[in-house]
Amino acid sequence: MTRVPHRTTVHPFRPGVGAAGQSAGEAGRFAEALLPRVMGPRLAAALGGADGRSPRACHVLDAKYEPGHRAVVLYQSAEHLVRGDLLGDEMLGDEMLGGDWLGDGPLGAGGPALADGPVVAPGVRLSVFPYDPDLPWLRRVLDPAVLADRMRAALGDRASTRNRRCRVRLLRYRPGKRATLWMEFGPGDPAYVVKVYHDPDKASAVAREGRALAVAPSPAGVLRLAPPVAHFPDLATVVQEAVPGVPLERLWARGRARPAASAAGAVAGIRQAARALAELHAYPVISTRERPVERELRRFGLRAARIATVDEPLGTALAALAERLLRTRSAVAHTGAGNDGLVHGDCKPSQFLLDGHRVVMLDLDHCGVAHLAGDLGTFLASLTQQAVRGRLVGGRPADADLLAVLGEEFLTAYIRTRGGGDDPGARLEARWYEAVALERKALRAFARAPRSPLPGALAAQAHRCLDKLERTRP
Repeated sequence: MTRVPHRTTVHPFRPGVGAAGQSAGEAGRFAEALLPRVMGPRLAAALGGADGRSPRACHVLDAKYEPGHRAVVLYQSAEHLVRGDLLGDEMLGDEMLGGDWLGDGPLGAGGPALADGPVVAPGVRLSVFPYDPDLPWLRRVLDPAVLADRMRAALGDRASTRNRRCRVRLLRYRPGKRATLWMEFGPGDPAYVVKVYHDPDKASAVAREGRALAVAPSPAGVLRLAPPVAHFPDLATVVQEAVPGVPLERLWARGRARPAASAAGAVAGIRQAARALAELHAYPVISTRERPVERELRRFGLRAARIATVDEPLGTALAALAERLLRTRSAVAHTGAGNDGLVHGDCKPSQFLLDGHRVVMLDLDHCGVAHLAGDLGTFLASLTQQAVRGRLVGGRPADADLLAVLGEEFLTAYIRTRGGGDDPGARLEARWYEAVALERKALRAFARAPRSPLPGALAAQAHRCLDKLERTRP
């Protein structure tokens, strides 16, 4: 998900690296859509802003590319956030695919009139925030008068304000999926985090499970959750009270000048986070959403096959990794480490806030029923991904060493909190799920930056994880 206004670097890839045909043509057009210096003048002309003609006024904030299935780019063009959907070849005429229409203006006046917004070369349909074709209610939620009225009605006496309007600002935006907003009535009033979803059923599930967690019997410990305070089904929106805390990642993400003392603080924070996760796993199962890993691995294979149509070496490598994970699953399943239960579903360092001796876990949108070691693997893979990124940009080896130490500390603290002593089987299971999460991250890395070396590096790291597992397996 894109944090606003920070940019995600997206490296365009060279057309023609994969198989010829429709996907290769789509890949070439997507590569063009990722070039700010090319797209900047086109977006400026379509949006009517002269200053947008400067390449400096256009940036690619995020992208998601699944060959033959979906291709979306999030631009910042001057003061606008713009979603760009690459239209399929079948929606464009032969003369346009041949390049006859490629110009700096929109296709609304001189080209075809396609639904939902202007279309610019190379076949990118534009939607200017807050309009999003998959979030049609977002504009209403962003209206301070509408949101304030709905919040006062939901909170009742708890609203503690007579303000008829509120302040709203965008925190994060994932085109077509979710927008996260910050809302407060005024200075001194409580602040709220407002999540607007593309799917009303998803919003209902998040609200229902959040409320169930709030009243469920739970262990008295370090974990704190932020339950929903409002749910607006007609707007696919869930509201939570904002919670204070220091982001866990801040304890080690201090740049190259990090003092040596921060390592001890990072280890202490990691141990707190591990205890919080163990406490979450002790909650009763309040979700009906099942997330079997075998189903996810089959999806990995399908996505890898799509990637192979535009980048055959990478797609083949990712497909082979998915097959290896399926083969090795049975080899670690008999260890008895962990079991199915309530999982966070997207457990990574950025989901933890430290507030004194308490730990707040954020964003339980993906919670469900699965193997508990899946959360461990996702957390470990997040640390590994940070280390891999560091190596790719020439980071210090000491940084990678610290991240490895933090991973071991997290795993050890979790196992001990769960009463497992130093169970080797639990470690094997967690490391296998780490390899699963590394492939998931490799697929996402390709979707965001197809020419980046990161997807291949993450896949290679997953293989090394499995190699080590096979060497140490009893």
